[in-house]
Amino acid sequence: MPRSLRRQDGLLREVLWLGLFVAIVAIVLLDGMALFGADQSVGDSAATAAREARNAYYQTQDVAQAELAARGYLEKDGKALTEFTTSRGVDGALLFNVTATGHAETYAFKYLAYVGLDDWVERTANPTTTRSSS
Repeated sequence: MPRSLRRQDGLLREVLWLGLFVAIVAIVLLDGMALFGADQSVGDSAATAAREARNAYYQTQDVAQAELAARGYLEKDGKALTEFTTSRGVDGALLFNVTATGHAETYAFKYLAYVGLDDWVERTANPTTTRSSS
């Protein structure tokens, strides 16, 4: 085999390794962004659902209607209402506590569950957050 062809084979191999490395880094970054975005989105949605519950309560004076408003907002936003409670604030005002759960769609992170990290993957890919109305 001529010497120039052997050098080109080495170059092609290096380009393929570089491409594989870039693809792996891109997948890790995309999965990280998806997990971070899901966590932030669940927090924002829970806070907004708590405000929706407070507004519904002030209009109807019914806690059940407030819970329905929070559940409706979260379902519309693609999240799930995990828990809904009320409590009294320092000033005696009624606070609405909303716990919401979301889900992050990932490319490769979900496969870590097959190597024994299933509890951690489940918690990380399905973030749960509690927010209160103020």
